[in-house]
Amino acid sequence: MFNSLSRRNFLQAGAAVGAATAMPGFLTREAHAEAVALNVFAPLPPDPAPPGAAKFSEEAFEKWKAANAATVEYETLAWPQLHDRMATAFASGSSPWDITYNCGWVPEFQSFLTPYADKLPKALVDDLPASSFSTVTVDGKRYGTIFTLSLLTLFYNKEHLELAGFKAPPKTWDEFKTYGKELTRDGRHGLVLNYGDPAGIGGTASYWMVFLQQAGGKMYGEDGLPIFKGEEGVAALQMMVDMMPSTDPGSISYASINDATNVLLSGRASMMMNWPFMWNAGNDPNQSQVVGKLASAVLPAGPAGSASIDGTDAWTITKSSKNPEKAQQLIEFYLDADVQKRQVLDTGWLPIRLSVLADPEVQAKAPNAAVVLEQAKHPYDSFVTADYNQVTVAVGTEVQKALQGQKTAAQAIADAHDAVTAIVKRRG
Repeated sequence: MFNSLSRRNFLQAGAAVGAATAMPGFLTREAHAEAVALNVFAPLPPDPAPPGAAKFSEEAFEKWKAANAATVEYETLAWPQLHDRMATAFASGSSPWDITYNCGWVPEFQSFLTPYADKLPKALVDDLPASSFSTVTVDGKRYGTIFTLSLLTLFYNKEHLELAGFKAPPKTWDEFKTYGKELTRDGRHGLVLNYGDPAGIGGTASYWMVFLQQAGGKMYGEDGLPIFKGEEGVAALQMMVDMMPSTDPGSISYASINDATNVLLSGRASMMMNWPFMWNAGNDPNQSQVVGKLASAVLPAGPAGSASIDGTDAWTITKSSKNPEKAQQLIEFYLDADVQKRQVLDTGWLPIRLSVLADPEVQAKAPNAAVVLEQAKHPYDSFVTADYNQVTVAVGTEVQKALQGQKTAAQAIADAHDAVTAIVKRRG
C-alpha cells in the first residue's frame, strides 16, 4: 500500500467551470439499440477527475453517451481513500466497476485488471510519451493509460537567481551545486525538498530515484533483482548529500511536499523539484508571496542526462467488466485531443498527449506545459512494484541516514540494496 501522495494536497478546492468542446470525430459511431451501463471509479475534483465528475467537456461527454448508447455512473472518493476502497473490493470479489483510476497500483492489482492498452489505436499511442507506459506495464503487457503528464521539474525563483548573477537555471549537477551554494544567503536557502517521509511517490526514496536515473542507473535488472548498488546509485545519493549544505535544514523533517512548497512560495528558498500542479498555486496571491517570480525548467542533467519520475495517474479496465470494449472506447474519449485540451484549460491538469502539450493555447494558459513536454523527452520511471511501499521505506530510510550524516553514501546504498534484495526474494 502506498502512503498518500502529498503532491495533491496543495491543490485548490474545486476546478474551473469548463467550456463546451467540439464533438470528437469518433463520436459518430452508430449507437447500439440497447444501452450499455459503465461504472467508473475515480478521484473527486480537484484531483484529476474525468468529464462528468469534473466540470469540463460536459457537452462532448453527453454526445459520446448518446452516440454510444451508454450510461456512465461514477463512484468518486477523496484521493487518500481510493487505494483501500479498491483493495477491499477486489479482495472480496465484489468490484462493481468497469474502469478504475490507478496511481502506481497496477502491479499490485494486476490480477484484477485486463491489459487493454495493448489494443489502443496506434495514432493515440504515438501521441503519448514512450515512458508513460512504464508504470502500467507488467510482464510486457500494458494494463493502463496515463492521462495527465505529471512529472517532477525544477521550480525556481527568477528574482533570486538574478540577484545572485545567474541568467538561466542550472543545467547540470555541477551547476546545481554551485547555484545552491550561491543562493544560500540573506536568511534563505538554495534548495528545499521534503525528505521527512521515506516512502511513496514524492517521498525521499523517489527523489533519489530521480538522481539515480540521471546518473544512468536503474532499480532492477532483467531478473527483477535490484542493481542499484553500483557507482550510479552511490553517485545519486552523494549528489543529494553534496546539496545538503545549501538545503533548508527543515527539509529532513518535512513529510509533505506542501511543507516544502510553502517554504518556496514564502520566498525562503530559491529552488525545488515539484509537480505541475504547483504552477497555479505559485501564481495565486492567496497562496504565494512570489507571484510572477516563479519559473520552471527541465531538471539538471547528471552524467546520463536529465530524468524525472511521474505521478502515474492512469485509467485501467477491470477483468470483471461486462463491457470491456465499450470501457476502452470511453477511455479513448477521455484521451481524445479536444477533451485533453479542455482538461488542462478548465482544470489545470496537464494533458498526456504530446500534440496537446504543444498546442499554443495550452502553453499560453499553462506556461509550464512546454517545460513538462521537454522533460518528457527524457527518461522517467517511478519503478513501481506490488511492494513499492516496502521498497521505498527501505531505500528512503537509508537515504535519510546518509543525508543526516549517519552513514556514507556508499554504506547507505549497500544497506538499501540488501534490504530491497530481501524484499524481492520474498516477493518470489
